[in-house]
Amino acid sequence: MRPTVPQVRSWRVGGEILPSLKTAAEKALANATEIYNSLTDSSRMVDQATGWFGQTRDAAFERTGQEVDHGHEVRNLLLQLHDDALDAHREFGTAAEYMIKQVEAAEGDGCTVMPSGCVIHPDTDDQTKQDKAGLYQLNIIAGLDEIERIDNQYGPTLRETQQMLAAIVNGQPDVTTPDGTRMDPDEVVSKLAGMTPDERAAYLASMSPEDVRQLVIANPGQLGNMNGVPFDTRIAANEINIQNALYEEQHKPNPDQSRVSQLQAMLSPVPNPTTTNEREQKPDSSVSPVDDMVDRKFVMFDPNGNGRMIEMIGEMTPGVSGVGVYVPGTTTNLNGSGTNHNAAWNIASQTGGPMFLYMEGDFPQSLTSISDGAPSPIWAAEMAPKLVDFGQEVDREVALHAPGTPVSYVGHSYGGSIVGTAEQLGLRADRVLYSSSAGTGIYEMPWNNANPDVQRFSQTAPADLIGISQSYPREGLNLPGIGNSIPGNPHAGMPLGGDPDEIPGVTRLDTGYYGREAADAGLTPGEVVFGTDGHGKYWDDPSSTAFGNIVGVIAGTEVTGYVERGIESDYVDVGLGDDGDGAKETFDATKGGATAAGLNSLPGIDNVDPYADPKVTDNPQLGPKIEVR
Repeated sequence: MRPTVPQVRSWRVGGEILPSLKTAAEKALANATEIYNSLTDSSRMVDQATGWFGQTRDAAFERTGQEVDHGHEVRNLLLQLHDDALDAHREFGTAAEYMIKQVEAAEGDGCTVMPSGCVIHPDTDDQTKQDKAGLYQLNIIAGLDEIERIDNQYGPTLRETQQMLAAIVNGQPDVTTPDGTRMDPDEVVSKLAGMTPDERAAYLASMSPEDVRQLVIANPGQLGNMNGVPFDTRIAANEINIQNALYEEQHKPNPDQSRVSQLQAMLSPVPNPTTTNEREQKPDSSVSPVDDMVDRKFVMFDPNGNGRMIEMIGEMTPGVSGVGVYVPGTTTNLNGSGTNHNAAWNIASQTGGPMFLYMEGDFPQSLTSISDGAPSPIWAAEMAPKLVDFGQEVDREVALHAPGTPVSYVGHSYGGSIVGTAEQLGLRADRVLYSSSAGTGIYEMPWNNANPDVQRFSQTAPADLIGISQSYPREGLNLPGIGNSIPGNPHAGMPLGGDPDEIPGVTRLDTGYYGREAADAGLTPGEVVFGTDGHGKYWDDPSSTAFGNIVGVIAGTEVTGYVERGIESDYVDVGLGDDGDGAKETFDATKGGATAAGLNSLPGIDNVDPYADPKVTDNPQLGPKIEVR
């Protein structure tokens, strides 16, 4: 409903807009918390009744389980009510404050503001004042328009949640299945678990949105991570799952504060990447009625261990330039995923399309451990099949919401091995970028071109230490007089090899230089991407050449082709011909490492970076521009 100007002005109470709406959100969360505590106590007391046996005990256990399940369904609805009410309060606040400020400014300039938003200035002979009144009117009407949009968005949702809460008092009502029968939502979720993803997708497409929402309330844990379930349904389920994980972590005897902070960040809105390129932007009611903040969206979430998730950043709509999937590398985990999110957000902002941050599995946390660190293929073996399956889910969503849009996969470091292994197992992609990649896959087989027209690109910075492992053959190095003394690269898929930069059919790109935003990441604008920092720092600089290549591949615009450079620092000299030559790369790295170690061992000297302050000695120009088809 569209309010009048006096009505909106009355919303400001004690300096805050609609404080009662915020209070309602807080009470919903408080009630959800109280229910959770009671359910936990009930379950614990029943579980402790270990000396009780017989039919009465079995009946009591069954009934308690039913009521606990019912209580969790009520709690899930209250969590949704809390989230929607809080979002509505935030958006109403920005729009109403903007409109009220415009009204106050108009009145301060001698104008009269009508309840409808029309603005009149009594001096009809002064065109400047009339023009100013007209501008005030446009701004006030824009504020009222935004308030009406917010009301139309959140009003029906909040009313539906209230109705569901009333209907669930005596238990969650049955839902209508595709064949017309009525069934308990928990039974439907159990039935879905036994289906293939294609069967689930067809089954859910035949159910009403209201009934699908009942399934989310009944079992968000399963719905949030089930292939074949539409992404919007998975996102709604995982919002509840993250709320629950946050509560459980906060109430552990020794909560992980890093995990608490991460979960809170996942529940906090972020600037909309489709409308701004300012990742730190905050709502400003002095310049716009539009809040322009959006909830983060997760199509997979698991808080166990190091944590797993798949985040969707941006919107999948007709006309987007491309869809991207970003697989990060070693040391990736849930608690430390903030930088990965930032990079994915920047890509989504520059491409205008959705970007998926893919973390559906455990990543190696060590750079050196042979058994369970970056040298080990076990993580790629576990995650690559899941990436193939997730790719099918992305294709399903693209077909529904953005038909014909190309899908690109970017694997960074160890993530490149995961993507390469997924390609060996049949990942369908339109474009693939191996970015500072550990290799091309862990199996002794070529890439399986599910799409025969797939385009492949690679980029690796000069003197990036991963270039050494890329140059190792899979079977290791057999040195004269020493034998097979250097282990091979397990990520060097056969018959492709470990270096995607040198494989026929792969277009190598130029990592180039850091850009104007480099200083925000502690880098030097205009400096060549080089050395150990060159392995991943360009992901932190959305204006760098290498980051622009990622955007160009996903958006299907243009990229910068490779050019080999000679580069010198005070301690390392990378000459023409060194790149791709394993022996020369090893020599350069050994020289730099030994020099730094020696200097750092001297009294009063530490943190010497052998790659600091690099100077380009040959071919400073950027490579040629290449159109991405």
